[in-house]
Amino acid sequence: MKTSAPGSPRAGPSVSRFIVLGLVLGVVGFGGGFAVAQRIRRTLVDEKRWIDDDAFVEALAVAGALPGTAATNLLTVLGYRLTGPAGALGAALGFLGPSVALMIAFGASYDHLRGVSVLASFLDGMSLATVGVVGAVAVDMRRSTIKTRLGWLLGAAAAGVLVARLANLLEVIVVAGLTGVLALGPPDGGGAGRRSPDDFPPASLRGVIVGLPAALGAAPAALLLVVFAHIGVATFGGGFAMISSIEHEVVRTRGWLSEGAFNDAMVLGQITPGPVAIAATFIGYRVAGLAGAGAATLGMFGPPFVLSLAAARSMAAFRESRAVRGFLLGVAPAVVGVIAASSVSLWRTTVHSNLGAAIAAGAFAILVLRPKLSPLVPLAAGGLVEWVAHVVRPGI
Repeated sequence: MKTSAPGSPRAGPSVSRFIVLGLVLGVVGFGGGFAVAQRIRRTLVDEKRWIDDDAFVEALAVAGALPGTAATNLLTVLGYRLTGPAGALGAALGFLGPSVALMIAFGASYDHLRGVSVLASFLDGMSLATVGVVGAVAVDMRRSTIKTRLGWLLGAAAAGVLVARLANLLEVIVVAGLTGVLALGPPDGGGAGRRSPDDFPPASLRGVIVGLPAALGAAPAALLLVVFAHIGVATFGGGFAMISSIEHEVVRTRGWLSEGAFNDAMVLGQITPGPVAIAATFIGYRVAGLAGAGAATLGMFGPPFVLSLAAARSMAAFRESRAVRGFLLGVAPAVVGVIAASSVSLWRTTVHSNLGAAIAAGAFAILVLRPKLSPLVPLAAGGLVEWVAHVVRPGI
């Protein structure tokens, strides 16, 4: 009878077992994409030994290089590798399912919850803390992402352009990516100007998304699908990097939500399991009911899922593509600037008092000093401080 060597990978899981793993992660996956990624590693590499550490790191690198949320992309890439497309789709749906259900419930009861003064003040405090949490994410990502003068320049330029509202998110990402391609230089032996089949991001997919409004008409659910598909396929760096773009579309451009409701959506995205970008479900429900929730969720997670499947099918080509390496060289530091700009945008719309500034700054300081601490801690602390202030001095 053969036995596997200690630490060597075992036989992979069945489709059903991998789907169950996705569902479990969807229930207990608090803390955002990187926290969930660490939990996935612990389960697949250390406990189940379905893959080795090198394979996991490779999948994580590919998942992080794609637009969308890192945890969902990672589950998709690993699911395809271990169980094929059925396991990848089932695990992604299982991972998103619990948080989608919670967001729909929050959306349905939001007016009632906002009418309860205790809960309203607690949500206000968490919204203030969110400003600091997003800023701390930018600082944490900067430590591992920006290591060159070009990186500092791209990060600062991305933040400055978005804060000044001189360009939108897609334009910033495209320019940063092209800058990275140029900085990497042409491949050895010529070949400049030759289009590789794995050039990224795929212009054909962007063209389909841009052309959807004419095909679908102006129905609210159709517009939600288009808007969030555009955000989902164009945003690198996870849910926090999407905040500025979502706010621009949902609050400033279309007026679907008030600033307060948008900030609450961001809070709910952080205090529920699953990705922060699941706030799209709440927004969709508030705009167009269940159809809107489904359309916004599909738009946010559908295009990155398709890209993740495509990348999983051609891991070697994706990893070795010079175009991809150059694009990511420019995009990675720009994402830090995007997240920093999101924090500035939230500050403008959320902080209107000295107490609010103290809560936001306190949350930022806590996570900068303790980067491994769960964001739930400063969020809960911010809610508690605001609630106490409301009780002690109503109307503060």
